[in-house]
Amino acid sequence: MRWFLFWLLSITALCLTAANADETIAQEFSGSGSTTTALFKVEGKWEVRWNARQVVSVAVMTPDGTIVAGAAGVLRGSLFVPVGGQYYLKISDGTVAPPNSTAPTSSTNNPPPAPIPPSPEPVSEPAIAWHLQVVELGTSVPANAALSVYTPFFIEPDSAVAPSTPPPVAPPPTLTDKQIHALVTITGHNATGTGFLMHSPDGNFIVTTLHLLAANPNLKIATDSGVQLTTVSLKAAADRDLAFFTVAKNPGALPLATDPNSIKTEDQVIIPAIDPHDGSLTGRLGKVIGLAPQQIDFDVQLGSNSEGAPVIDVKTGNVLAMVGAVKRVDLSETIAQAWPTNPAPGSAGIIPYYGLRLTGIKAWENIDPARFQSETLSLKQFHTDTRCLDSYLNGHHRRSIEEAETNPRPVNGYYLTNAKLRRAIENYKHFSVGGDQNQRFEAARELLFDLIGIADTDVATLLDWNSPYTYDRAKAQEELAYRKALRKELDDMSDNIAHLDNIARTR
Repeated sequence: MRWFLFWLLSITALCLTAANADETIAQEFSGSGSTTTALFKVEGKWEVRWNARQVVSVAVMTPDGTIVAGAAGVLRGSLFVPVGGQYYLKISDGTVAPPNSTAPTSSTNNPPPAPIPPSPEPVSEPAIAWHLQVVELGTSVPANAALSVYTPFFIEPDSAVAPSTPPPVAPPPTLTDKQIHALVTITGHNATGTGFLMHSPDGNFIVTTLHLLAANPNLKIATDSGVQLTTVSLKAAADRDLAFFTVAKNPGALPLATDPNSIKTEDQVIIPAIDPHDGSLTGRLGKVIGLAPQQIDFDVQLGSNSEGAPVIDVKTGNVLAMVGAVKRVDLSETIAQAWPTNPAPGSAGIIPYYGLRLTGIKAWENIDPARFQSETLSLKQFHTDTRCLDSYLNGHHRRSIEEAETNPRPVNGYYLTNAKLRRAIENYKHFSVGGDQNQRFEAARELLFDLIGIADTDVATLLDWNSPYTYDRAKAQEELAYRKALRKELDDMSDNIAHLDNIARTR
């Protein structure tokens, strides 16, 4: 009988060796009682195999404590796992390891220890109750093949690794109540726009675009619930279109992301956007597609009423930037090229949108609201006069975005809003009507003289102007360039008075 068992085991071992040549033993464990092994890593399909003196249970666990598979068996058994990764094993055979007989006692009444005998009795080690092998299987093993190399000795069959149910898809991030209520509306005499409440290590602020405040007196700032906010002071960034109103502490303010490296490309951002049709507020999701010291680019589609809204990091809830815009210019018009930061004639759109960073400001300028309004209103009037002159000479209605939305068709009579220009036109009509070509040309020369006077109005003042604010100085240079382009156009007409006469007659 013994020879028969030996022969059977030998044949089994040889068959197993031949059948499983494409294997690697990754780990081995031995012990008794209940044990949790150390973490081990396997690269692909693998199997845990064991030899045990009695019934032993084995569970395969992930590092977070999730049970992947389990089985129980006596003598020999196996458990197949088709996916590599990091795991550990929980093993139990129902026994308890014997206590260590050499452990000291805590009694204080024991006599001094006896001398060590010449030949002490050896301490018995706990018997090994089981031995396990973690075996990595080769590529020849199909991914869905549950191997049972010791099936005849199983009390219970292997537990097949059933495909786990995929976790439910998480809903897309949405705006929190705090992010919704952080928006404010800024209303002035000439324009209305958006800002938001923000707090940083430097204080609590209302953040908005500086150009919204320019030439826009009687500003009022209100929360989404209609509460009017009182500001303490105003400062502007010297290197970007950004304004901070200082306000008292507000618990609804959004935290500022002060670390410029906290955001990376492909990170998610969410931007509060107001629906132009029903006025509802929604969070527009997107990802970061570009990073620069002053700017964050994203792939979020926005409308013109989103300027001044916060760009929020989804993972932290911190404000990264404020929505800004590059204004589109119709470069087919020569004159429009002289003033690239103004909306061009007939161009109502603003594109593209980007995030203007709120940190890394080169310098801050304290703004006196009264002086800022006075200077920007003067610049706006200078610009309006230039637009009227341009409208008369080039036949285009120089329209603002608001005008384009309410009156989409060009109105060539825009130049008539300028009183000096109206008088010059009336004089031309008075001296040219009923006359011959020479009389018309003489009237056109008088008109040219009047137009040059309009073009030169306030230019010397603006050239000598030294505003303390970077925004106003840059705006003045832009307006002077626009007026200079028109002045050159008039100078060219002095050699072609017939062209001006033709313009005057078509008006």
